[in-house]
Amino acid sequence: MRWIFILLAVANISLFAWFMSNDTPSAVRVAPVVQGDNTASISLVSEVDPAQLASTEPAPRATEQPRPEASAPVQKSAGASEALCTLVGPFDEVYQGEDVARRLQALQVDASLQEIQMQGQMRYWVFLAPLNSSQEAFRKLRELQAAGVDSYVIPKGSLENGISFGIFSEMERAETLTKDLQSRGFAAEFREEPQTYLERWVVLGSGAGGVSPETVADDFWDQLQLDYPDIERRQNLCSEIRSGDEE
Repeated sequence: MRWIFILLAVANISLFAWFMSNDTPSAVRVAPVVQGDNTASISLVSEVDPAQLASTEPAPRATEQPRPEASAPVQKSAGASEALCTLVGPFDEVYQGEDVARRLQALQVDASLQEIQMQGQMRYWVFLAPLNSSQEAFRKLRELQAAGVDSYVIPKGSLENGISFGIFSEMERAETLTKDLQSRGFAAEFREEPQTYLERWVVLGSGAGGVSPETVADDFWDQLQLDYPDIERRQNLCSEIRSGDEE
């Protein structure tokens, strides 16, 4: 009986081992790890549905557009410069200037003969300030002449009814006379007086209404220099040219 029991026990163990070796193991399940409300769960790839896997692929990153560089500040161009006029001269005789003006006009250049105020040597005027009336001026003149001071009444201009003691080309002489008169009790003073004189010049425009003087051929200027050896060509601001008939 004991041997029968042992045989049955061995048979049962062998049968159990055979069933265990042929049984398919069940799928392994991994419980998700909870990391908080905002944290996604981790799952094995084998447990994820392929359709769900495709939907969870990361979207392609949008191509980052290059940041436009700040454009360099545009410098404002300087304001247009004042117009320049060309002057040709001076001419001693009117017909000479008129001849040159006609030659230039034949080339469609705006040109005209004008008498221009020219800046001369600086002068220094010693004077007594204007008085209230011509009567007071002449009374003061008699007083000065009685004292042996050479003087005269200024008849017009900015110093009208003043007393003039002379105009000098040297500032030292004007200062000396002014100090001498002041030491004798006369309120003399002096100021600079630019000397002006008139000259005949052909004035060429800036080219706004015709041909620009700069486009005139060199041959023209060479011939003009041969015909009038003493003349010259210069440029000046048109706004600074003063005709002889201007105040």
